[in-house]
Amino acid sequence: MQQVADSVFPTQAAARAQYQQIFGTRTRFVMMFLVLLCLTSIWSNILTFNIAVICMGPEENGTAEHNEDSHIFTNNQRSIAISVVAVAALICNIPAVALVNKVGIRTVFGGLGLLSAVATLLIPVSIRMGYTYFYIVRVFQGIAFAANFPVIGAFTANWAYFKQSGLFVAALVAYVQLSPAITMPVSGALCEAWRWPSIFYCHGAVTLFLFVFYGLFYRNNPSKHPFVGEKEWKKISSGKVTGVDKKALRKVPYMAILKTPVVWAVWIASIGNFTLVNLLFHYSPVYLSQVLGFGVHSTGFSAALPPLAQFILKILGGFISDKIHCIPEARKFRIFNTIAFGGAIVFLVILVCIGISNRFLSMLALGGSAGCLGFATGGFFKAGPVLSRQYSHFVTGMFAMFLTGTMILVPVLVNVVVTHNSYSEWNIVFIVTAVILFITNIVFCVFVKGEPCEWTHDRWLSQHTAKVHDIATVEGQTQPQTQQKF
Repeated sequence: MQQVADSVFPTQAAARAQYQQIFGTRTRFVMMFLVLLCLTSIWSNILTFNIAVICMGPEENGTAEHNEDSHIFTNNQRSIAISVVAVAALICNIPAVALVNKVGIRTVFGGLGLLSAVATLLIPVSIRMGYTYFYIVRVFQGIAFAANFPVIGAFTANWAYFKQSGLFVAALVAYVQLSPAITMPVSGALCEAWRWPSIFYCHGAVTLFLFVFYGLFYRNNPSKHPFVGEKEWKKISSGKVTGVDKKALRKVPYMAILKTPVVWAVWIASIGNFTLVNLLFHYSPVYLSQVLGFGVHSTGFSAALPPLAQFILKILGGFISDKIHCIPEARKFRIFNTIAFGGAIVFLVILVCIGISNRFLSMLALGGSAGCLGFATGGFFKAGPVLSRQYSHFVTGMFAMFLTGTMILVPVLVNVVVTHNSYSEWNIVFIVTAVILFITNIVFCVFVKGEPCEWTHDRWLSQHTAKVHDIATVEGQTQPQTQQKF
């Protein structure tokens, strides 16, 4: 792939100068958008099952009799289908972080993206062969997902201008919301037009296309990308440590990070966030269809509203957070996180109080709870990269562990509480989720701070790194040709 990419993007000075005129000084935003689409496709491949399972039954296939395309999943089988993805991603999270740290996200993310595409294309065949084969394919989807959050941390550390870190983080973590916002309505339409197998074929094909393009176009280091000019590189590299030996920087200070309370506060906040995220994105189609009584096509569009609202507010929250300079960073973290978690709690309480009689207002309350959560991009999501700087691929990468961990625990909660799929049982689930949000936000607000942690500073690196050169902070004067490559 490297030879093919080099033939497409030659490195000669003349060709490089021409390439740099294509996007001017905005190549980093193009890269951000490409990575966002790739992240979105992997998560969408996992979520396809949540809408496809609704139209697999014999009634949705236009007949009351079973045929090769009619499959009924029990509540337990649905939970297994969700949990096996989570367990696979959880097990592979630490190896994914290590691989990203060692070889970069171009190779690791590209390979896992292709794995996700192939696995998704194989799902219809695996279901027809038997549920065991289907679970095995879901495991491969989980393995592919393991690198998503480490990719966000590594990309932000390498490509983001420090004054735009909030925007970059907000845009990239928004894949969690963008995926269902696209997948739910598209899958509903595909299901009605060409039955449920088309959902997986369409998503798998799109993912395959995106990652082939990603492998050709992306570079781990901005200074190596032919589209990045000197002016943009100076902006990207401003404020980044570049004098430490490359191998030394790859030695992540795990013990120092694990002993830092503020890091744990960020991780604990992510537990509250992902508990609601997994509840809404995995079970909102079932809740809307079987409890509120929406049809399959309507369910697809209705289930897309909460993540769409959250996606918009995530981008808005990250942008506003970057533009506010009159408030200390730590206070901004607390304010944005409290708006996110507190707003979600308020809407969950409203959802519980509305009653089943008004399903439209219930749907709006569900969307409001997800939408408010979008402001977390100015809270714990932004705090992770700001506090960990060059080690954000590990700190932010651990979000994947908590996302997948709650992906396992949420089905357990739902299975224990929701035995008859009644409105009152779901209200208990929503109340428990609101309590979790409240507790995790309190912990975050108490321990969070606004300055990068000690182990990110030059002095700490010089004292704890075996191979140290003269450590310098680049302020725009270093040329790409002499810049240390990360």
